[in-house]
Amino acid sequence: MKRSPSEKYTLLFEAARRSLYACDLAYKRLLIELSSLEPRIDANIELGQEGIPPLLTAAGFVDFAHRFGSIVDSLPLVNKKSEEIKTLRASLKNVEFARNHLQHMRGDLCSNEPIDYPILGSLSWIGGESCYALCPTQATPVDYVSIAYDNVERRWATTCQYQVKRIEIDIPKVLRQAHLTYAWLVKQTTFADPNEKQLSWGKTSAMVIRLAS
Repeated sequence: MKRSPSEKYTLLFEAARRSLYACDLAYKRLLIELSSLEPRIDANIELGQEGIPPLLTAAGFVDFAHRFGSIVDSLPLVNKKSEEIKTLRASLKNVEFARNHLQHMRGDLCSNEPIDYPILGSLSWIGGESCYALCPTQATPVDYVSIAYDNVERRWATTCQYQVKRIEIDIPKVLRQAHLTYAWLVKQTTFADPNEKQLSWGKTSAMVIRLAS
């Protein structure tokens, strides 16, 4: 028996909701991890494995942001030609590029092109009045950039940026657009339970198995 479009929509919407919630959690964790590094960077203390968690969190954000977009694009009963969907796709273009590189970097590393970029990406963020940057070392010299500063507007272009293979991802901007798209979906969706539209992970089942001694 074929599943109805409404049944597919229900499960896909839940997956999209959880993916966006995961992006929220990843971004909050990323800000905490980056902020914790600022005193060490200010004191010119060399970073070791302390620099790993933010890069892993940023990669996780990219993965779930890409997943959110692909799930929304698969929702039945939604006009894929709507401006909201087009805007979401455009906002996730760099995310998709980064995700493909991180998922399939073997192809890039085996190519004949020079690898003059950090293969796991680099991060830059604003802390107070300062702009910080984080980049892992590797076997080849690398180039990376920090957040651009607008001298006319006298402000930084963003507050948190992830750069992958010279492509820049404005994390707060991506997250804002994802939330706008989600709000648009909520408005045109009828929920049997109003709680289903709330951004949350929901309940998680857990169990333990103990062998008799």
